[in-house]
Amino acid sequence: MTTTEAAPDGPAPVVFLHGAGRAGAEGWPLHGGDPSPQWHFLDRAPEGDDPERDAARIVDALEQRGRGHVVASSYGACAGVIAAQRRPDLVTSLALCEPACFDLARGRPAVEEHVVAMTPVYDVADDPAVSARQFSELFAAAMGSEPLDLPDDVLEREAARLRRLRPPWDTGIVAGDGLPVPTMVVTGGWSALYDETAEALVALGATAVELSGAGHGVHRDPRVLPLLEGLWGTARSAGA
Repeated sequence: MTTTEAAPDGPAPVVFLHGAGRAGAEGWPLHGGDPSPQWHFLDRAPEGDDPERDAARIVDALEQRGRGHVVASSYGACAGVIAAQRRPDLVTSLALCEPACFDLARGRPAVEEHVVAMTPVYDVADDPAVSARQFSELFAAAMGSEPLDLPDDVLEREAARLRRLRPPWDTGIVAGDGLPVPTMVVTGGWSALYDETAEALVALGATAVELSGAGHGVHRDPRVLPLLEGLWGTARSAGA
């Protein structure tokens, strides 16, 4: 067996990549609590989240373990797509939970509205005059969420991590490279932003499933489990 081949009679490896929230196995409570030996949960890199860097980490994990599946959530989905585009010989299938792959959905109304709202926030990410709390408040307001209610030391760390994020509409995904592996998109049916992104991915060949009521937490919804198993089985049967 070479480093790019999974064992023919056993389950293929699965690499899980978190979004911008909890990382590692904690980011996948349905899988991380009782993991299969073939599952690998990428922890957050010390430098923070970065789609290009995390795509390389996905590739490295599969090179070590053999050809297999990638499951990624939200911001992490950008890295999943990049990894599949660059090494389709290693990625058997790609499951994207509420993907923030806005590179592929530019021009759609909700996506452009999001870009307009978030651009001023990213523009001040390197401004030392903007405190951690101020940046957190700006980030939350642009996202339409509540500011982080954390002690100052924790807030400093979280704000520093958010400041380092690359805008999710400029991540290194190449639209012209499409989706070279079987891809499933799972959305929660709550946001036009993610619905439009799913539509863009479907236009590139992905299949889409909506888990109504799951919101942005489809990766935590038990209904996602048979969907993943189905994708993995279909990809294996097709010899993908």
